[in-house]
Amino acid sequence: MQTSRNRPCMQRFFTVRGALASTAILLSLGNALAQTPPKDPLRYEFPDGHIKLGIEAGIQVVGENRAFWDLSKVFAPTSNFKTTFGWGEAYLKPALSFERRIGAQMGLYGGLSTVGARTLGSDIFDINNRGRILLENGFLGLRFGQPGAGFFADLSAGPQPYRIGSGMLIADGAQDGFERGALIFGPRQAWSMTGIGKLGYGAFSAEGFYLDANEYASNDMKTKLAGVNLLYAPGSGHMLGLTYGKVLDSLAPYPKAAPGGVGVPTVLMEARKDLSFLHGYGRWNPVPSLAGLWVAGDLAYQWNDRINQRAWAARAEIGYAFTTLPFAPTLSYTFQTFSGDDPNTARLERFDPLFYDGSPTGWATGYNGSFVFINSNVNAHRVTLAMYLTQRDILTLRYAHVRANELNSPIQFGQGTRLTVVGGAPGLIAGVSKAHLSDDFLVEYTRVLTQNAFLTFGVGYSEPGAGLKTLAPGRIKGWTGGFANLVVKY
Repeated sequence: MQTSRNRPCMQRFFTVRGALASTAILLSLGNALAQTPPKDPLRYEFPDGHIKLGIEAGIQVVGENRAFWDLSKVFAPTSNFKTTFGWGEAYLKPALSFERRIGAQMGLYGGLSTVGARTLGSDIFDINNRGRILLENGFLGLRFGQPGAGFFADLSAGPQPYRIGSGMLIADGAQDGFERGALIFGPRQAWSMTGIGKLGYGAFSAEGFYLDANEYASNDMKTKLAGVNLLYAPGSGHMLGLTYGKVLDSLAPYPKAAPGGVGVPTVLMEARKDLSFLHGYGRWNPVPSLAGLWVAGDLAYQWNDRINQRAWAARAEIGYAFTTLPFAPTLSYTFQTFSGDDPNTARLERFDPLFYDGSPTGWATGYNGSFVFINSNVNAHRVTLAMYLTQRDILTLRYAHVRANELNSPIQFGQGTRLTVVGGAPGLIAGVSKAHLSDDFLVEYTRVLTQNAFLTFGVGYSEPGAGLKTLAPGRIKGWTGGFANLVVKY
């Protein structure tokens, strides 16, 4: 493990922890509170279209105790890196969007927004009082027809969000935290530049994309990628898709396990460049008579002949919404796995999660542990139970059992690709001799104050597994964190 006091290795682990992670769900519930939703005071309709003003804001407090399981006290006792933190975060996102119909079938649309975010105090990476005001959206688009109704086409370009399927590889185009502030809230989503063209007929579509990641100015890996996404989406909650993509350029490095797993991992510079990937995904209700049932799956394969890389990942999920039971519980089980580098081969087998959705509702591997475990050389069994205590009160319980796929092989290496650490916070764990990494628990409670305002509280706990405890027997401790936030969105 490296112990420099330079910038840390960090993955965008949560899109949002708390209410913003489920904004779409909460907004739907908020709208359901009123039989006739009130007219949007920030939307102006005119004969051939509309203009929409938007505002989104959030404020939260976060606390962490024995962060990173006290590993810094074991591997960097002289660094004075504290393991107890308490800090605040806030963000504000004003937005403007429009659509103008041009004839019966064609429309011009666009969006402009900015995000101002701030960290108040010292966050878990010991970054103090930082923040930026940056452009978020700035796109224009032209569409013909409507999806699901015959032939349709859509062409757009500029900074905007873009997501494929479940968000396994392509979802979060922007980084947060460090000089940008609001590490946990993660209010930024948009890529710094996109070019997206889509053609379709009925439920079938083919989409070409070019994406330039919105990375930190202090650590810009200049990652650009392009590809094609084929999708069959016959109805809400039903989809089958296949994506091919390639990283056109990137400075991002990869770690490679030491031969036999003995020694310090090698760092391959500019390794992400020329990575190709295939990603198949789907979500379906296999039994129409059981409306609350769903199954979902993802399978990805990556290769890069320039560095002799072959890697894979997969996920399977099943869930059921018991809408007729008290509290309308929704229960789901997920198993997800991502290949790690085999220390006994010359080939690199490390999976690159690229720009995945790292929220608890998406692809987080562990919850507190998501500060460390990105989706590479790990697997996890995840169970989620959500209950509607009242029409306005939601309780969600999450559990994740996290294990390493390859022993004596690097466990963590962030999307931020920072090879060093702040104080003693882990940047790269060279490997573990036992597979069990942690058991993570997260309890969230959300109160829907209005259809536009949501209050969320959460507590998480991570119990280190044998793989971590053997690094320093008796000295690795359980890690607790908590938060409270208020989000308003119009």
